[in-house]
Amino acid sequence: MKPVSVILVATASTLVLSAAGWRGDRVLGPHDALVRREVARLRAHFDSVDVELRMRDVSHLSAEQRANRVTLIGWLREYREAGRFPLNDKFAGQFVPFFRDSRGTLCAMAYLVDRSGRSDVVDHIARTRNNALIRELTDDPRLVAWLDASGLSVSEAARIQPAYEGCCVIGDRSAIRNQVSGDYALLSIALSGSSLGTLGFNLFAPGRVSGAAGLLTGAASIIAGAARMGDIDGDRRVARANAGIGTLAVIGGLRGVFAQRASRDRVPVEASSDKGVKVTSLSPDLIVGPNATRVGLRLRAEF
Repeated sequence: MKPVSVILVATASTLVLSAAGWRGDRVLGPHDALVRREVARLRAHFDSVDVELRMRDVSHLSAEQRANRVTLIGWLREYREAGRFPLNDKFAGQFVPFFRDSRGTLCAMAYLVDRSGRSDVVDHIARTRNNALIRELTDDPRLVAWLDASGLSVSEAARIQPAYEGCCVIGDRSAIRNQVSGDYALLSIALSGSSLGTLGFNLFAPGRVSGAAGLLTGAASIIAGAARMGDIDGDRRVARANAGIGTLAVIGGLRGVFAQRASRDRVPVEASSDKGVKVTSLSPDLIVGPNATRVGLRLRAEF
């Protein structure tokens, strides 16, 4: 099979596999399914809390407290919609809350405090009592003062924090780190293999077809990697590799396209009979020196 045919077949196969991977339903592994159930549980919890907070009688609060409270309730809804919640990635088999997990993800209360501009309170609690329940933090004067200014009671703050009795456990970090989704692994193999294949062609035999294929497969690999950067650690590491390989493929594709164009732009020169030197081609060249950049001509000759 000719090299051009190989490139075309590889590119077509990559695009088909990419489309199937992006359009098809993900087959979730045990860890992914557990995380998804936990996200659904927390979103349902925050939906209930949102309704309760909006229905609460706040006539005893000052105008400033009521305004702050409305703002916080809106932020809580945005937190719920984002769906980025802390993971219990340190205490396998235990029901433990995290004010801020090892990836920097904040719990709902920490998010509200931090967004209001009191990251100092979040840092102090995360450093000293990161796994405490909110009702256990009522002896922290700075947190209590923040709650009062925000128009939230201690009981409401404790209600915002989800329950940790009988809920699911994500597991230890070593297990999370090694998890890679099966469908994404297959997609990555197809994308990376095709990207590396076009890169090889563009390095050793650059041409317009291999250059275009490198641009397509490289872009697909970069997009696939960018789409999974926020996933579990295993998928995220593979996503970074996809993005890196895709970038190399794109660079190789540009080389293939411009190398083909440069070959067309070469100016043939008559052969010289002096001293057995035969001039085969003359082409423009960019000469980069330590102090200046010059435009010149590149002469190719055979002796």
